[in-house]
Amino acid sequence: MADQVKTSLSKAKTVDTLRIFLYTGFFWAIYGQIAGITTPVFTGFALFLGAKESQIGIIASFVALAGLAQLFSLFLAKNVKKKSLFIIWIGFVEIIITLSVIFIPLVFPERVWLVSLIILVSIGTIMGNIVSPLFNNWFVTVIPQNMRARYISKRMVIIYLTATATAYLIGRFLDAVGGYKGFAWVFSLGIFAGLAGYIVLFKAHFPEMEKFIPSGFLQTLFTPFKNKKFRRLLLFYISWVFAVGIAQPFYTVFMLKRLELSYSTIAIFNNIQMISFILGLRFWGKIIDQYGNKPILQILMVPRVLIPIMWIFNCKNNFSILPVIMILSGLVFSGLTVAINNFLFGIVPKGEEKVGFFASWAATVSVVNFFAPLIGGHLVSCFKPLNFNIINFPVGNLQIVFLISALFLLIPVFLLQFVSEERTSSPGYLLGQIRRGNLFAFAYNSFLFSIRKEEKKRAQAISAMGNSKSPIAINILTKALDDLSPRVRIEAVKALGKMKRAEAIPHLLAKFNDEESDIRPEIAQAIGKIKSKEGIKTLLKALDDPDLRVRNSAALSLSEIGDEEAKNLLFEKLSCQFNRFTFPTFVEALSKLGERKIIPIAIAGLERYTSPVIRLQILNSICRVLGAENKFYKLVIRDELEQVQKINKMLKETYKKVSEKSKFPQEFKQQILFLLKRIQTSFREDEQEEFLNNISQLIFTINRYRLNRSLLFSDISLVNAHLKAIQSFLSLKKIENIKPQGIGFLVICVYNLIEILTRKKHDEHSGLSSSRARRRKDEY
Repeated sequence: MADQVKTSLSKAKTVDTLRIFLYTGFFWAIYGQIAGITTPVFTGFALFLGAKESQIGIIASFVALAGLAQLFSLFLAKNVKKKSLFIIWIGFVEIIITLSVIFIPLVFPERVWLVSLIILVSIGTIMGNIVSPLFNNWFVTVIPQNMRARYISKRMVIIYLTATATAYLIGRFLDAVGGYKGFAWVFSLGIFAGLAGYIVLFKAHFPEMEKFIPSGFLQTLFTPFKNKKFRRLLLFYISWVFAVGIAQPFYTVFMLKRLELSYSTIAIFNNIQMISFILGLRFWGKIIDQYGNKPILQILMVPRVLIPIMWIFNCKNNFSILPVIMILSGLVFSGLTVAINNFLFGIVPKGEEKVGFFASWAATVSVVNFFAPLIGGHLVSCFKPLNFNIINFPVGNLQIVFLISALFLLIPVFLLQFVSEERTSSPGYLLGQIRRGNLFAFAYNSFLFSIRKEEKKRAQAISAMGNSKSPIAINILTKALDDLSPRVRIEAVKALGKMKRAEAIPHLLAKFNDEESDIRPEIAQAIGKIKSKEGIKTLLKALDDPDLRVRNSAALSLSEIGDEEAKNLLFEKLSCQFNRFTFPTFVEALSKLGERKIIPIAIAGLERYTSPVIRLQILNSICRVLGAENKFYKLVIRDELEQVQKINKMLKETYKKVSEKSKFPQEFKQQILFLLKRIQTSFREDEQEEFLNNISQLIFTINRYRLNRSLLFSDISLVNAHLKAIQSFLSLKKIENIKPQGIGFLVICVYNLIEILTRKKHDEHSGLSSSRARRRKDEY
């Protein structure tokens, strides 16, 4: 392995080294499940050696104190030229010393077993902490910044999946073999895996590292505490670490001793927690990027307080709540882990002095981690005589320590309010966002999107995120606007439109203003669905865009937003110059805006088109602006015989309304009924000319009575609009070619017109005084 003199590795060497780092993650995940102090394997071995429950805390304390070695690692290694070799050889020492504890029963007398265990584990951990900062610096330096999050996420998934499988298999093995022999084989596996993780590093490439020249040990250590933000965050975190630490070593003891669970059963429960942790990493990382670290901490610290309390309600014969605890723990721990690390990375300054911040942080946490398990172990001993029941659950010394841990967790909850973060959301706002939409659908599809490589699958995941309606998806969807795949970009725009969230508008407008973008029509539609006033000016300009699709999409979007200025400009463009490619869309847009002035223009435009589809679209728009909503559309999508049946039914209903519900003057009523009967008959006999003549006479009759003021309407403008629509259609020169589409249109107009007339109260007396008639006229 050759250390690199260059400031950065070549792309090929970077790829090779990143692949090797994945291997190290795999091997060290196996090692960690065996050598981890609080794992079932190591805890079980300590109990096998005769350690008491309270002494597990002592072991954990000394291991935590070994973290202080990180303060000295940079000073010890500053003159080492081959840092990669230094890391590997010290790593060998760490693995061999740590797991040499397996030889304690063979070498040492029983009275010193526990002391030997503490000494060997502490020395091994010190070796690991000496190389940890150097390896982390190597690790972070090699990963390209633009893919750091993705790569770290990938490596963590490998680590936790490996740990999950390892924990279960080792648990099954220890259940089957058991005793010293079982531990000997497992620890041998741990030595092999740990050494393998360092051996593969021989083929990794080592780039030139950032030079760090410390100005003095104490100055490097204490300078970070002058930073107010760092100091408050650290105070919050160590109070949290202390509260957790007094109980953490005893959860495995509780499962082994109180619940009497087998190693494989414990492994299953721990694996449930690990899987939840992996899923949580994917989920919380996206939310933190969007809403900040502090609201996540504020929300998750509440269930974090409850988790130790939930452990109380478990006993040998009833531990059904344990899976719930593990799932909740994994989800909560993952969010808290990502948030606190991200918080710390954001606070530490850039440049060489960041090393001092990380060292001070690690040293302080190590000291707290030393005292917390010691105090927890002392409490376990003090409360050993206590035993009582809570709701039929026996409570002993371990559960009391869990409860004390929960009480101490209230301290960081209080201290968190003093931790400051720029550009963050309130927890109430975040909870509101989480409650909206389908959170699980978003989480599942965002996970699929992150792992899928196929264009079709990624597009489907994006579309499903839009269907989830979760505001949390906006950040991912806006990033997908720059996806290489046009299909993914289009689905991202559509999804943002489905979301109808105003915060997506700036991102959409930025892409819409890019004239080279191929998703501008879809963006225009999405802006309309969101109905944000912020996009109106851009859409108004787009009405003159050279791209026909953009013009039409902009018109429809403006109709969705419903702006008065947009309505006036759209009508101006519709009426000043005919454009056969935008005319139907502009008519439809104005109909949605309720602009009745389009009726004669739209009907006149029918003669310019030969396509039945375009004609039907225009007629549907006219029916909409007349208040018929979707009646025309629902009629024409039926097959031919169903249309005939529906029209005949509407004509019968119209006749019935006039006959039974109207309060028309008797002479007028008889004329209307006579004409409606003739209209119905001519339609049934398929006499189109007679049908049109009868419609014309009906409109003439209604108009005559309206002008003679024999009828008084409460909505004269809507009545006039219907009359105008029917008259304009009947006056078309090419009506012969439009008859098939026009019959349904005319029947709906007549149906609506009669409905308007019959639902109003009409005066049955002809002797109205002129003054009363004048007042009634003013009302209309």
